[in-house]
Amino acid sequence: MSKDEGVKPDLEDLFDDLAHPNPQIREEASLKMASHWPEQSMPRLLANLDQSDMLIRRASVKALGVFGMAPLRPLAKIFHASENRIVRTSCLKAFVQVAVRSTGEPFPKEAIEVVELALQDDIPELILSAVPLLPLLGKQGLPLLLQSCKSANILRVAAAVTALGEVEDPAAKACLKELEADSSIDELVRGSVIEALNTFEQRNASNPISE
Repeated sequence: MSKDEGVKPDLEDLFDDLAHPNPQIREEASLKMASHWPEQSMPRLLANLDQSDMLIRRASVKALGVFGMAPLRPLAKIFHASENRIVRTSCLKAFVQVAVRSTGEPFPKEAIEVVELALQDDIPELILSAVPLLPLLGKQGLPLLLQSCKSANILRVAAAVTALGEVEDPAAKACLKELEADSSIDELVRGSVIEALNTFEQRNASNPISE
C-alpha cells in the first residue's frame, strides 16, 4: 500500500483537476469527488452547468454521471427553474451521463417529466440532447421515442428514427416499417428510416427478435 492510499484528497485540488485538459485526470477527479466528497462536490458541479467556460461545464456534466441517480432530481429542478438553453441542455446531457453509468436503473418521475417537456420543445439543442437519451431509458423511453416519430418537427422525427435503430424491440421495427411505407414523409426522414432499418437488421442479424 502506498503512503497516499486511503488519504482523503483535498476537494479544491479535485476541482482543479476537473479543469485539467487530460480527460483521464478529470475522470479520476470525478470518481474521487463521488467517493470522498459527495455532499460537498455535487452542488458545486450542478452550479457549474451555467459556467461560461465550456471545458468546466462539460467536465461537470460528465462528472455528475458518477454520482448514480442522486443528481436527477436536483437536475430536474434546475431545468424547470432556468430558461437558459445552455443550462437546460446541460441538464439533459447530465441525464445521459447518469443513464450510461446506471444502466437499467429507472429514472424518477421528476426526471421523466423533464424529458417529456424537452421533447415538446422545438429548440434543436434540446431535441438533440433529449432524443438520444430515450434508448438508454429502456421501457421508460420507448413510448416517448415512438411518439417522437409522429412529431411535426422534422429534426425530432429524424433523431427519433435514428435512435430507434438502436432499440431491440419489435415495436421499434414496426414503427420504422410503418414510416418506410408512408409516401408522405419528408425525404430527410426517409433517409433516416432506411439507415435505421439497416442498422436494426445488422444489429439483430445474429439474434433475431420475434415479430
